[in-house]
Amino acid sequence: MKILDIVKELPQKKASLAYMPNTTASEVARLIKKDIRIIGLTRGQFSLIDLIYSILQNIGSSDVICATWSAGIKDANTVKWIIDSNLIKSFLLVTDHSYVTRQSKYALQLTELFGKENIRTSELHAKFCLIANDNYKIIIRTSMNLNANRTCESFEIDESTEIYNFYKDFITQTFGEMPVGFTPDSLIVNRSLDRIFNNLKNQFDWLSNE
Repeated sequence: MKILDIVKELPQKKASLAYMPNTTASEVARLIKKDIRIIGLTRGQFSLIDLIYSILQNIGSSDVICATWSAGIKDANTVKWIIDSNLIKSFLLVTDHSYVTRQSKYALQLTELFGKENIRTSELHAKFCLIANDNYKIIIRTSMNLNANRTCESFEIDESTEIYNFYKDFITQTFGEMPVGFTPDSLIVNRSLDRIFNNLKNQFDWLSNE
């Protein structure tokens, strides 16, 4: 059976859907419980950093991984403050390889803040965040970069070990394949990304029905 046929047969997980022109990040975070899915559109009233911080305040100290196309230095300093407050136990960052040429000064500052061993680059436009501790495995998929924008933004939150591991495997492969720190060379990045996708295995249990 082809993968697209299998997907069509899957039971769909119900989501809490909401337009959120005035909802705060804290109000969203308070909705999180085991096995929940939340999908929302905002008016840009909170940033991804706001959402991460609010979730951590509710679930406790966690390991955090962010994949983003861009990161402002103000937001990076906020992440460092959250780390210093012990709400973030460990922090990994993956950005697009163009970041180091677009924002060379920021790249240097991010390296100083987080350590180059905790940073990798990729050919990346995906934006997601993984938050995990002993009780929760949370994935945020979003249109937001780390910085705030007063525009319509989307986000989807899942508390799911299976979905969390799906994204975590990509991060693990990226950290294994790419040199430490920021890598501006597009050839290195593209070849590594090809190897990563060749190495990745589909994780979902239903794929065993093929």
